[in-house]
Amino acid sequence: MVAGLVGAAASLGCGSRSGLDAYDPGIPEAEPLALAPPEEPPALLTEEPAPALTGCVDITRSYTSVPATVLLLIDQSGSMNFRFGPLGTRWDILREAIVEPETGLLSWLDQSAQVGLMLYTSLDGFQSGSCPRITRVDVQVGSVEKVRAAYRAAEPEPDGDTPTGESIDQAVIQLARVGGAAPKYILLLTDGAPDTCAQPDPQNGMPQALDAAKRAFAQGIRVYTVGVSQELGGGNLQQMANAGAGKDPGLRYGQDADAEPPLSANNDPRELADQLKGIIGDVRTCNIELGTTVGRRRSLEGRLTLDGTELDYDGDEGWTFVDEDTLLIHGAACEKILADGERLEVRFPCVSEPPSPR
Repeated sequence: MVAGLVGAAASLGCGSRSGLDAYDPGIPEAEPLALAPPEEPPALLTEEPAPALTGCVDITRSYTSVPATVLLLIDQSGSMNFRFGPLGTRWDILREAIVEPETGLLSWLDQSAQVGLMLYTSLDGFQSGSCPRITRVDVQVGSVEKVRAAYRAAEPEPDGDTPTGESIDQAVIQLARVGGAAPKYILLLTDGAPDTCAQPDPQNGMPQALDAAKRAFAQGIRVYTVGVSQELGGGNLQQMANAGAGKDPGLRYGQDADAEPPLSANNDPRELADQLKGIIGDVRTCNIELGTTVGRRRSLEGRLTLDGTELDYDGDEGWTFVDEDTLLIHGAACEKILADGERLEVRFPCVSEPPSPR
């Protein structure tokens, strides 16, 4: 476990003059004088491309005695049929990551978890009648197979739009009907800028989507937004990440201490499944999916804290890497997580990668 900069280029000017006299063809004995190379124009000030920030991990797991309540809110617009890497379309990659019976998100959730599904789109907003158009499986215990069957049977809507704000509101209504003290999550998976039911084109629905995410948080429902395309703007994901956590949408991850990390989907189904598990991973397990590649070489940069006690790397009561994006907590620390641990924090700072040569 997802999830994420711009650079500016400037062109050089041309034209110069020589400080030498020109060759006079009327003097036959004279050899032509070599002209001096053109003078270089003054260097223009350019804005260097900002380095990309990678390897960021900022996970907090607040363990509860009951499994989380999760509603999968999935964009069913026509663009979900576009390619997403070499292995398939956006729709197929995401669907496999969720429904695959051995490695998918649904198979990993606790059997007593309350799970639901909403596939959302519209056809020309209100012009075609109801908006948003939703395929729904109610949130309830034991609904995993119903969710899997409904998702497997569905396909993106040709020419379908993306009324994200209105769909978040519908998801909140559904979750508000679910009782109990379990934490409630909306896992929003979308591939494009949102529109609205009132204005399906152009895609100017980001303010409405942000407001809906804020309203959800105000009702105790956390919204996690995952971008399922390379084209989905990082700025939009950053704003949605912050709004879904009840924070100022303008905060920037890696710059502002309180900012939420923007989440971009991996285009490999298995890695995406692990990423999604890491996002809603408030379950008692000693395997920690980071949702991004970190690697053993950065082990000394990591900081894991369980109920206020920092865990050592590679210690009998600490943690180690299983692979490049998964940690294992062992010994007494693992036993505490499985028993009565309350809060685990996992932090790795971002690292900067130089921009690609232009």
